[in-house]
Amino acid sequence: MTKFADMYVEQSVIGSLLIATLVEDLQDSAMDAIENLQEDDFTSAAHRIAIRGIKRLHASGSKIDLLTLSADLEQTGEIEIAGGFGYLAEVSKNTPSARNLPAYVSKLKELSLGRRVASALNNGMAKLNQPGVQPLADIIGTIQSEIGAIETQQDSGTRHIMDGINISINEIESIINGDIWKHRTQLGMQTIDDAFGGFNNTDFIVVGGRPGMGKTMFSTTVTECVALHSKKPVLFFSLEMPIEQISQRIAYHRARISKEQLLNEENKAVCDAAWGKLSNAMCEFQQAPIHINDKTALSVHQIRAEARRMHKQTGGLGVIIVDYLQKMKMTNPENMNQSVGEIATGLKNLAKELRCPVIALAQLNRNLEQRANKRPVNADLRESGVIEQEADVIFMVYKDEKYNPQTEMKGVTEIICTKSRHVPGAEKAYYFSSALSGLDPLDIRQLKREGYEHELEC
Repeated sequence: MTKFADMYVEQSVIGSLLIATLVEDLQDSAMDAIENLQEDDFTSAAHRIAIRGIKRLHASGSKIDLLTLSADLEQTGEIEIAGGFGYLAEVSKNTPSARNLPAYVSKLKELSLGRRVASALNNGMAKLNQPGVQPLADIIGTIQSEIGAIETQQDSGTRHIMDGINISINEIESIINGDIWKHRTQLGMQTIDDAFGGFNNTDFIVVGGRPGMGKTMFSTTVTECVALHSKKPVLFFSLEMPIEQISQRIAYHRARISKEQLLNEENKAVCDAAWGKLSNAMCEFQQAPIHINDKTALSVHQIRAEARRMHKQTGGLGVIIVDYLQKMKMTNPENMNQSVGEIATGLKNLAKELRCPVIALAQLNRNLEQRANKRPVNADLRESGVIEQEADVIFMVYKDEKYNPQTEMKGVTEIICTKSRHVPGAEKAYYFSSALSGLDPLDIRQLKREGYEHELEC
């Protein structure tokens, strides 16, 4: 056993994880541990295989205990390397206290850090003992770089107040210099962007609505603006619609055409003009930083992992969109409130971590169908408690003509802000036309409705 290894600590971590995930008040600490632990935090091959299996079960949303881990390792053919069922049972049985899991993980991370620092220094010493192979300055620089990388990975997140003040001053300077969009994000709907002055790069934005109201149209309009106007990368998780349908909506709106125009064989001039506009738009999309993932039933952990990967690959994402929240894989389908709460919290944390707005579309419950005024409110969000709590901004999408065929608001999509944490005055309705597969600002006076009012509940 090396100086920076302790088999008892490793066993206590594995054993605690097999217990803590089954105890309600220990589940949060268990989830944090699983997300933070890496295979190379362990020195034992058996423990590395065990944590790999635990992380695999966690990523799939499966329950984690002695039986499920053993079954998973049996399936991958790794059960013997992990010591067999007997060893895992002994580790679980001999765990001093699962409630001490954070302390065990902290000690394990400390040992892992020690090994990595020692490895970096030993590699440096080995190079120093080979004179003439590399310049001394290069060797010293390599050692410093490796140690610095280790320190960065161990960053606790605690920072001095001046860091926050400097970030704020940089944003103010950007506003003065006309470069505000480095620090804030436009959604591409002018009246909303004007009211909010752009959105914070750590905002978690929820867009709610009943089916067919235009939630996806909201998201594709944002995608087009952020990627093509602001030139920032977009990561779009489409859990309901395939990539071709999402792409089609974005392209048609950019080209200012409709599908009907492309198929209009009776009027060749209209058809040819539409294809010409689409061809021009496609030239823009060749270099557009739009990335779409249309896998179904992704968990919040899978989305966070993919977002981190794409954030690194693109040099920083401009916005992340999830369509839609209730389609994500639930950790506990029998308890929707808890599962949706975990998803909402995970997405908010992702926005803070990557400093990139996260927009999650959300389905509303059917209760509003029974009301006289069917414009949605926050309480209409399915499993609304934690969603409402975590969201910085909530928009509701509403089309009056869906319920009132004779309405004077035909062709109008209302985007109703029902929560704005940072800009309270923005809580009102905004009006848009959706004639061309996207949302375009609409002057309500065009409908000769200057006196139009309705009761808006926030």
